[in-house]
Amino acid sequence: MQNFTLSLDAETRPLDRYWEFCVGSCHAATALRADYRAMLTRCRRELGFRYLRFHGLFDDDMSVVRHPVFADRPQFSFSNIDSIYDFLLSIGMKPFVELSFMPTALASGTSTIFHYKGNTSPPADYEAWGAFIRTFVEHLLARYGRDEVRQWFFEVWNEPNLGGPGSPYGFWSADRDEYFKLYKTTAEAVKACDGRLRVGGPATSNNAWIPEFLDFCKESGAPVDFVTTHHYPTDVVLGYGVEDSANFANPLPLDDADRVRDVLALAKEGGKAFEDFKAQYSVFQSQIWAHVPRGVLTGMTRRAVSETRGLPLYYTEWGSLAGLASDGPFGASFIAKTVLDGVDLVKGYSFWTFCDIVEENGQDAREFHGGFGLITQHGVPKAPYRVYELLHRLDGALYKQVGRGDTVDVYAVKNEAASAVQLLAVNHNSLLHDIEAQTVRVCLQTEKPGVAADIFRVDDAHANALQAWQQAGEPAYLQEGELDALRAASALRREAQTFQNTDEGVTLEISLPPMGTALVTVYF
Repeated sequence: MQNFTLSLDAETRPLDRYWEFCVGSCHAATALRADYRAMLTRCRRELGFRYLRFHGLFDDDMSVVRHPVFADRPQFSFSNIDSIYDFLLSIGMKPFVELSFMPTALASGTSTIFHYKGNTSPPADYEAWGAFIRTFVEHLLARYGRDEVRQWFFEVWNEPNLGGPGSPYGFWSADRDEYFKLYKTTAEAVKACDGRLRVGGPATSNNAWIPEFLDFCKESGAPVDFVTTHHYPTDVVLGYGVEDSANFANPLPLDDADRVRDVLALAKEGGKAFEDFKAQYSVFQSQIWAHVPRGVLTGMTRRAVSETRGLPLYYTEWGSLAGLASDGPFGASFIAKTVLDGVDLVKGYSFWTFCDIVEENGQDAREFHGGFGLITQHGVPKAPYRVYELLHRLDGALYKQVGRGDTVDVYAVKNEAASAVQLLAVNHNSLLHDIEAQTVRVCLQTEKPGVAADIFRVDDAHANALQAWQQAGEPAYLQEGELDALRAASALRREAQTFQNTDEGVTLEISLPPMGTALVTVYF
């Protein structure tokens, strides 16, 4: 049994709700859907997200830039963008504007990514690109007003470190220097409209290019107000290590264009060579989490913060990327531990994504498939959604003292408005690592008697629609009644929590299954 003793007079700090700063979604055109908007409205109301970020704002399916056959210049239409931004403002959210991808009418090449074919090439004419960005930003200022748009963020592109010249995969078909050129042109165009607008980058995967990007901005005079990057726990295996982490070889390194081309050629040819590669990659995938340390994102974050030279750092994508396990208690406990260990480290987090309406590889038909979202495509909240809901219920000041065990962490919040203490207890470990059920004995040292206590749980048996779907035989296409049953299985349920008033204070025990998360509130 783990013991955690906390004086209610112990030192606290403000609870920075940085995890609610932003949330991600798929490409822009999906934000025109009614079901998408209904789910985002729910997330705003129940989870508190303040900004929304998505790819593909300038994709051809948004009809932003067209070049008619008999016209001498491109024609612009911001109607679909206006529809999305009008909606966001109507529900109390704001855009975190990712300036991507390249409209075909302005592109220098034909390279694309994903099922929706976002063009990943640089502009054919940087002067024309800069003029387009100025026209777009001037439109925003005219429609929404300077005071409003000055509260937004403008981020240049998405993960330009994935791809490269000649690569058949990735978000940027050129090299790093070409991205820096794109960044400077774009950032200067934004600032030309209003010097108080906020612009930043490099929007890289895996915490990459931060020192190099800031060196470039300093040397070239390119404006930069904030730094953005992305990280996922398996990044530590793919090359961005933290102290004492264990990396091992990746048979498909995404930054090696020649290797990716070779693998794609093998796939077309088939035969023994491709079967051998698949076997090697299967072993790599099955073992990858064995090399991911518990709490790895916190170490990555600290390293990235040390590289930003005092500029605000925003993680505009993060998550567990753990496949089907990310839809259940593992994904939930991963979020809870990562979020509370990261308080005061960065300015904002943006979970990728709020729902499973994601068309990167086409829309998956299965209700649960290890998708990025907190909600399934038909509106069933996953266990990670429920943990975000528990985090949203935290209200007050965070105690600096944290109860730490091998796999258990206990975080405490002093909620003076409710005359209560909230305890968020998490029993988490990386996949393929040892973890067992744990009991935590908590002693809250105070002269005030406890008058009531309750508990909400997220684990295998609580707020876990994934398990209900699996027990139903994992059906692909669900009727509304079946969806209602899954929604019911996902619901948070308040239960009474036993406690004792003693001479020392209030004592209680919290039982935590493997990957379990619990929120206990003790009222005084």
